[in-house]
Amino acid sequence: MKIGIITFSDGRKRVMEATEKECFGFQDRIAKFLEKEGHSVVQGKKIVWNYATVRSETKRVEKCDAVFFNFSVWSYPDLTAQAANLLDSMTPILLIGNINPGYPGWVGFFASAGAMDEIGRPYGRALGDIGDKRVQADVLTFLDRSAPGKRLAGAEAAAELLGMRYGEFDGPSMGMYTGHVDQSQWMSQFGIHVYHRGQLWLWEAAKKISEKRVQDGLDWLEASCGKIEYDGDALTPGLNGTLARQVRLYLAMKDFIKEEGIDFCGVTGQLDLTELEDGCVADVPEAILNDTADWEDENKKPVICATECDSNGALTMQILHLLTGTPVLFADLRHYHEDLDVYDLVNSGEHAPWLSKRSDDYMENWKQVRLMPATRFYFRGGGASVQFYADPAKDVTFARLTRKSGQFAMHIIKGSFAKLPRAKEEELGRMTTYEWPHAFARFNIPYRTFAKVFRCNHIHAAIGDWAGELVAACEALGIEAVVLEE
Repeated sequence: MKIGIITFSDGRKRVMEATEKECFGFQDRIAKFLEKEGHSVVQGKKIVWNYATVRSETKRVEKCDAVFFNFSVWSYPDLTAQAANLLDSMTPILLIGNINPGYPGWVGFFASAGAMDEIGRPYGRALGDIGDKRVQADVLTFLDRSAPGKRLAGAEAAAELLGMRYGEFDGPSMGMYTGHVDQSQWMSQFGIHVYHRGQLWLWEAAKKISEKRVQDGLDWLEASCGKIEYDGDALTPGLNGTLARQVRLYLAMKDFIKEEGIDFCGVTGQLDLTELEDGCVADVPEAILNDTADWEDENKKPVICATECDSNGALTMQILHLLTGTPVLFADLRHYHEDLDVYDLVNSGEHAPWLSKRSDDYMENWKQVRLMPATRFYFRGGGASVQFYADPAKDVTFARLTRKSGQFAMHIIKGSFAKLPRAKEEELGRMTTYEWPHAFARFNIPYRTFAKVFRCNHIHAAIGDWAGELVAACEALGIEAVVLEE
């Protein structure tokens, strides 16, 4: 990468001149480290102390992939704000504060960080001596996430949201404020139109689906699933059975999504459809919509669908899907097994079967699936729950959009899907709701750190390291990106 360095000083010329040599010394140490790591560096030729030097030094680094703001002595925070304002809004900025106790460089660092927050300009931080391995790690992590390719991909994903249409099939269920959205805010901030239609309207449309299409779906599920455990009560076979109701609902949603040009959606499920005695749980429709296969489309693409009409969850998933092109996890933070450092991420139907093996051959994925009777404790309408275990993955990016006082933020966490023996998966699965799909996850942050800051019961995930792209997407969308790390 091509990295520029701007070094800031006191706004009094005589003070700048007295500390100039010292400031250049710290700048040179940072440049040597970056060059050793294989980067090209554009060093500042003047120490910034007034607006003229702000302009000349920002001009020098305007073509760089990232810019470091260097603080080793006291500097005026307005100079930092003005420099940030002159750089392209998508240029990543790292504030680096050096160890120099003889002068109040840290004071300048923190004052400038506050100024950046005041003007709403995203930035990274590295505080400490550049010879410290921990500081070097902070710098390298920032650069990895700021790589031009990741920045471009994130910005492009953000731009793709403009003009999209979100299908809100009723609204958030069971009083979950974190799923609510302001339709006008979505349009003004993201360019997304929220199209509302009641799920009971979908249910009426489902009753009109032809028997042939329903039978084709039942035959496909029989051939594709590892097992369907009919019990004669919650889960029943045939065109008049509860599984057929779920197939009908899927086809009604699929048809409506195509007809209305819906790009992604959320369906309430609980409570209306699940409380009707002739209704059903939406697990099977949700799973198939999010997956890569059905019985009618040879090259089916995932249609992001959030259960419980968690619209902020759906938007998180859609951003991840635009980045990856793959299905995205939707899960409850159900339980943490402290002895294993493993989270059991569970939801009644939202896990796309693709997650079971992540194979391009959908049969490899669906053979891991058991359709099990939905528990009557929660779902009076009956139907199948989609049970399987997510395949292990070394790199997984977890994310969640929420709002605080109307302002969006996205928590981003790196982690993995754990590799556990099947016997252990079965043991852990039976501790929660066995009939539902499970993803056993590890986060790269301590449990207590996570517990203190995360503010939603739902979490989402994509395979791979997408933290840099998510940060760039958030910046383009005016969302605060909160990367949780040690």
